[in-house]
Formats: sequence, C-alpha cells, structure tokens
Amino acid sequence: MNAYMRGWKERERDYCHDVLLRGGRVVGETLGGAAAFVSNVLDAASPAGASLAVVSKVGHDFAYATAAAPARHPPVLCASPTTSFHARFSDDAASAHAPDRQLRRVHACDPIYPADLPDRRFAYGLAVGVAGEVLPETLERMIRLCRAVLVDAQALIRAFDGEAKGGGAVRHVALEATPYARLLPRVAFLKASSEEAPYVGVETARRRCCVIVTEGRDGCRLYWDGGEARVAPFPAVQVDPTGAGDSFLAGFASGLLWGLSATDAALLGNFFGAAAVSQVGVPTFDPKMLQAVKQILEKAVKRPCTHINGNTFTFQRSSIHDELHKSLQEAAMLVCEQKQANSPATDNGDVCSINELTSLPS
Repeated sequence: MNAYMRGWKERERDYCHDVLLRGGRVVGETLGGAAAFVSNVLDAASPAGASLAVVSKVGHDFAYATAAAPARHPPVLCASPTTSFHARFSDDAASAHAPDRQLRRVHACDPIYPADLPDRRFAYGLAVGVAGEVLPETLERMIRLCRAVLVDAQALIRAFDGEAKGGGAVRHVALEATPYARLLPRVAFLKASSEEAPYVGVETARRRCCVIVTEGRDGCRLYWDGGEARVAPFPAVQVDPTGAGDSFLAGFASGLLWGLSATDAALLGNFFGAAAVSQVGVPTFDPKMLQAVKQILEKAVKRPCTHINGNTFTFQRSSIHDELHKSLQEAAMLVCEQKQANSPATDNGDVCSINELTSLPS
C-alpha cells in the first residue's frame, strides 16, 4: 500500500445463513451477512485502483462458498458452525418493516481476533458485525492499521438472550455501557439505524465522531460536532429489507473514496441502500446502472477537507449535491421501473410501492 493508502481495509461480520419466515413458514433461505452485502457494493462502486480485503469466518457447513461474494473474498473456515439468523415477519404485515421483524441468532461463528487482520496499512476500515464478531481489541487494532475507520453501531450494541430453542433474540444495550465507548473518539464515522440511535446516544457520540442515522424512506441524517445535515432518500421497490444498512454504509464509504464530502457520500449510501431492498438476499446490480453511477461520480468535484479525529473530511454538502441527487435519482427510478415490470406486486405484500424504502440494521 502506498503512502496515502488509496485502498480499503474491511473487517466485517461473517458471511451468514439467513432464513426468512412469514406466518410460521419459510419463504426464503439466502446468503447473508455484512461480508456479502458490503463487499458486493464496494466491488461494484469503488473507483478503479481501489483494493479490498475482507476478513470473515464461516463453519464447514457454509452453503454459499460458490456465490459471488465468497468466491471473490473467501472466508476463513472454523470448527464452529456458520452464523445463522432467523428473521420472522408478521403474516399480516403490508411489507417487511423493521418493527414487524423478529430476529433471532440461531448459530454464532467464531469472532474475528486481532491476529486475523492483515498486517499492513489501509486507507479505510469498516467494522460491521451483528453477532458479536467485532471484539473491542479487534476494533482497536483496526484503528491502528487504518487511516480512518467506519463502524456500524449494531456491531457494538447488539446483545443476545439465552440461546434457547429457536435461537437467541436480538436486543440492544447502551453504547456507553460497552467497552467500545472508549474507542469512539478514534472512530471517524458511526452509523446507526433510527431504532439503534437511542442506544448510541447521538448527542454524546457526535462530540466524538460523525454519527449517521439512517431513517429508511426518509433518507438519513448526519450529526457532527457543530453541525448536522439531512440527506434525501431514493425511490425503491422493497422486496427484502435485509442488508439495506450494510449496503448504505458500503455506498457511503465508496463515496468517501471517490472524494465526496460526507453529506454527498451519504447520497450514494442512500442510493445503494434503496437498491439492496429490491431483491431477496444479496442484490445483483444492473451493469448499465453501475456504469451510469460511475460516470456520475467521475464528474463529482472534490472540495477542500477539514479534520476529524486526525483525519481530513468535509461534512457539508457541496455545490454539486443537488445535481448529484438528481442524477442518482434518475438511475434509481430506472431500477424501480425495471423491477416493477419484472415483479408486479402480489397480494401478500412482499413487493411495496415505488417510494417505500425501509432500512434494517443488518
């Protein structure tokens, strides 16, 4: 890696087995996990020349070794079983909204240890976990290895009830009560869903790093010491909200790597969060759409940067923000129109209206 570290270091949650249930019956079994969703977006949206390293773990029971993401970024095999989640959706829900989903961890793979991280320097690190994979000491080593680190709050505040029959129910704990709180001043960006935000304590956290709160169909908000900004959403045809938060964070990180300000990069996060919910499991992006997005980003104008935690970032929207949103919105509408033409809405509510985007913390 060269001196200014134009590349990626990504430490994520493991690849997972995701089982979707509605009304007591299995309606889908897919590859899940942040390693799948995040690397999918980074591989697709990062500028040419950016490198990506993924550290993840699975058991010998892993069923998706030949899928695109694991094939590109092979996981470490462990003796423990692959992390598995059961997501139960309400039978009478109009759509798979976050409040209607009951999430249980059925199996948990080994955590990522500090020694598992590559012994080299990177520009950015992403710590994204949902099953207790991100140990405090691992996050601390990532901070030392990377110029700037982006963290998903669910990696820090999730806890699990007893692993009874049916798996351990997911709950949240206050960030200040965890061993991760002391590391927050060394983190550049912390992303949380609106459901997780009360446990993060936005007003306290924003004095230590930039906090991004995703708000589903309402877009997202950025909070930093001395300012805040709202970033508009994009249209989406929702089929499966799983992975929307992971895809948002990866899109946001890609925007930073392209040289966008944080507020402008959040547009790219919203865009890929919307794109992720249009398919069950890890989405396949249309090549023409990706080409259009990269052409849009190539026209983006870099702005002078300010400092946060010793790193240089600009937070405010740039002069191209509205134009960037308009261009990305046209690309998003094209995806929605294609999706609606190929997958008309059904009576069970699995496909939602074009303007509905609900992000989930996974």
